[in-house]
Amino acid sequence: MQIDSITLPENLYWSDEMTFKSHVQSKTRSVTGRPVISHQALLHGRPITLTGAWITRADLAALTVLENEPGTHRTLTLNNGDTHQVLFDLEQGGVDAVPEYPLSTPLSNPDDNTLYRLTIHLITVGA
Repeated sequence: MQIDSITLPENLYWSDEMTFKSHVQSKTRSVTGRPVISHQALLHGRPITLTGAWITRADLAALTVLENEPGTHRTLTLNNGDTHQVLFDLEQGGVDAVPEYPLSTPLSNPDDNTLYRLTIHLITVGA
């Protein structure tokens, strides 16, 4: 799995893959009281939440460099070869990493090998 040229941990998984609805629906009533139901396909904006892995502080630093370029479209390549054009979804948390315990180094002095639990919030965009 990769975002652009950065290799992500293999055991990340797409936690919200099956929760996305590909259409939106609105319901109103006409003046006669009959329901008026409209549908519209959603072409982009699908959330992709990758979670379930650890990452080293060094790899996390490289990933946050990408996150800090907020308008840049990225190519996400999943383990099965599927690709998506994405942005980091900063509204949902972007790159979210929490130190893993127990640490091999004290938290007050983390090094490049310190492990973090990783969640990445992305959103699909057009090419």
